[in-house]
Amino acid sequence: MAKNHIYDRYLDPEERFEIFTVKAAERPHLLRWTLEEARHESDITSIACTNEEKKTGNCSEDDGFEETETLLPPPLTDGCDLPGWRSAGIAPSMNNLLCNTGNFDVDFPFQGSLNVGAASTLFRRESMFPFISSSALSTECADEIMSDNGRRCWWYSTKQRFNIPPPFERAAPVVQHDDVALLVDYDPQTSSSELVLDYKEKRKVTTFSVEYEMKNRPVKILGATKGWDAMPNYEQSNAPRRQTINDSASQRNSGWMDNCEFSMLFSGGGSGGWTFANLVSRFGDVMFRFSDQHGEMMSLSTYAKYIINPEGLSDDSPLGIYDSEFGDDQVTSVLLSEYSVPSCFSQDLFDLMDLGGNELTENSEEEQINIPRPPYRWILIGPERSGTGMHVDPLWTNAWVTVLQGLKRWLLFPPDTPHDMIGMLKDTPQIPSSIWFHDFYDKVTSLSWPKCYQPVEVLQHAGETVFVPAGWPHLVLNLTLTVAVTHNYASEFGPFSKMCEEVLKEEPEFAVRWYSGLRKHGRDDLTFDAP
Repeated sequence: MAKNHIYDRYLDPEERFEIFTVKAAERPHLLRWTLEEARHESDITSIACTNEEKKTGNCSEDDGFEETETLLPPPLTDGCDLPGWRSAGIAPSMNNLLCNTGNFDVDFPFQGSLNVGAASTLFRRESMFPFISSSALSTECADEIMSDNGRRCWWYSTKQRFNIPPPFERAAPVVQHDDVALLVDYDPQTSSSELVLDYKEKRKVTTFSVEYEMKNRPVKILGATKGWDAMPNYEQSNAPRRQTINDSASQRNSGWMDNCEFSMLFSGGGSGGWTFANLVSRFGDVMFRFSDQHGEMMSLSTYAKYIINPEGLSDDSPLGIYDSEFGDDQVTSVLLSEYSVPSCFSQDLFDLMDLGGNELTENSEEEQINIPRPPYRWILIGPERSGTGMHVDPLWTNAWVTVLQGLKRWLLFPPDTPHDMIGMLKDTPQIPSSIWFHDFYDKVTSLSWPKCYQPVEVLQHAGETVFVPAGWPHLVLNLTLTVAVTHNYASEFGPFSKMCEEVLKEEPEFAVRWYSGLRKHGRDDLTFDAP
């Protein structure tokens, strides 16, 4: 009988080091986060001695420093802790609860949390368990904490706030997939596309290409997962269960620390398909990548334990899986047959790249797989507070993202939005999405924010697809444990010339093969000045 990874909750030393290694590669700048740097945090310097206190002798510099030490995140586990991942104080903590509520029952949320079972080598001490899962907070308790210090339980109130659909003036349009997949006549000579085309013949394209790809605007698509084996079955309806944050008190207060089963957390109320529970059951021992930038990996079973242990529950923005190589190995290749590209989208022009022409033989399949096409498909998995920081998709490609489990909040900005206004600073580490929402959201949605840079906002449920147009800076915040699949694709519609410029600059070798492939496939109308 296969091992049930989901209920093997405790991390052993090797798994903690595995997590440490991925974290160190993911945000190396946080390895340098020290107590001295923490003293410059606005919330912490406020407790240090004032100049007046120093003059009167009522307080010394050392006294303020010692008090600062007591409020810094304590170590979770000996040897493999990175306190910088908790420095923003996004996740609710036991210290915060004790500081803000005088009559909170500390024993209740800690039931079972100190039970290390047979894994006594963890050497966990009570002082290493200052954190409480946000799911164990009642609404009343969260409100009390928020009234004293808005930062203390910011995440809990944020989940409630972002579970509400965005206001009409910022909400992305919503369309049905079958409606925008309808074919219409397309005349290149009268099109508003920026292309200078020699392709004289009229042809059929989808309504979606005309209304959204050419106009380069974001949209939410419903019904694009029909026939997908990857799409889970959800309770009480043929449509996905609309996951909400306001579950019943019994569900809300039964976190992993209460020895509750994790079926709802890991499945999101669904069964089969790509629920996290099912993926762990099928691929628990498979290593998944966390970034194309560093390539560090972790087994899915270890990751499942990470997100329900203090190591994950306490991170400001927990680790998320972003694997562009899923399906490339024999074990996970079956996943590629469990979904398909929605038919409303135009052809991915990168598929036309030259694979080698006459040099290919019957035995060259492996050679074709290794052709260096830029990464274009990812499986995305992340718990609440994880997500993707502000960025622009590579090579000015379009993208589509379909959620199979969970709940996401999006912000997308027009392409001409100055990057420094939205926290995209050159030569500066990307701001994690949870921290970005904490620091920037109210600013960019205020009445004083320029109308020309007004963001488009999306609340995305399971079964829904978001279209991200080329060049739009955007970020995504996971409000619950979320599983999604995404593709980037090169469209002939929209800012094609800008995409060609980016390909030539960033991927010159690929540009040559792509140029050759376009010519071989008779798309001379799309050719550009290759190097």
